[in-house]
Amino acid sequence: MGQGMRALVSVFWANPNTMPPPTSDTLPDGKSLWLCTILDRGVEREIISHYAPRVRPGSGWSHGWSPLLDPPKRWSGTRKAAARRRNLRRRLEKAVPLFADQFEEQELQRRPDYFDADSIEREQCNKN
Repeated sequence: MGQGMRALVSVFWANPNTMPPPTSDTLPDGKSLWLCTILDRGVEREIISHYAPRVRPGSGWSHGWSPLLDPPKRWSGTRKAAARRRNLRRRLEKAVPLFADQFEEQELQRRPDYFDADSIEREQCNKN
């Protein structure tokens, strides 16, 4: 993990069988006592020690840490179609090298949408 990794540190109610005491000053979610976004892991311990509420072990409160990750990058339909064709060709050349051309053509005719960039793009748009 790099120094620049972003994270969310928290003090939250960790006992799944109970609710926090009614006297607790929780955040609107009802289970968090404190949340902080850390932009640099180098100062994480210092921020927690200065600002996080002190909690007694066994009290039901716990410290948490969650990474803040960028959303996964999606391949374009063109790139995905090219990878599918390349993988098909690789599998066929390994399994049936003498008939790879013939089987590749049959598979492309049998499932044209699977190997078509525009069809892949439409499918991705429909999922979102």
